[in-house]
Amino acid sequence: MEFLKALPYVVGILATVGAGVKWLYGQIKEDRNHYEKLYQQKQAEVEELKDQLNEKEIEIVKLKASEKGAFFDGGKNEK
Repeated sequence: MEFLKALPYVVGILATVGAGVKWLYGQIKEDRNHYEKLYQQKQAEVEELKDQLNEKEIEIVKLKASEKGAFFDGGKNEK
């Protein structure tokens, strides 16, 4: 009989806990989406910087080769 009197309180507590868990899950999901977007943006920046680095490395190789008398792109080395 005591259990029946306490039943509304137990249901209320369980409902509150359930709502809290649902809210917390929503917050975590939002944060995950936010940080995933930031990660993708940073990945794009990293790829762009890698491309720039590769271009600079190619320029360095061309300059070093031109110092030794080699030439690229069908042109002649003129000094």
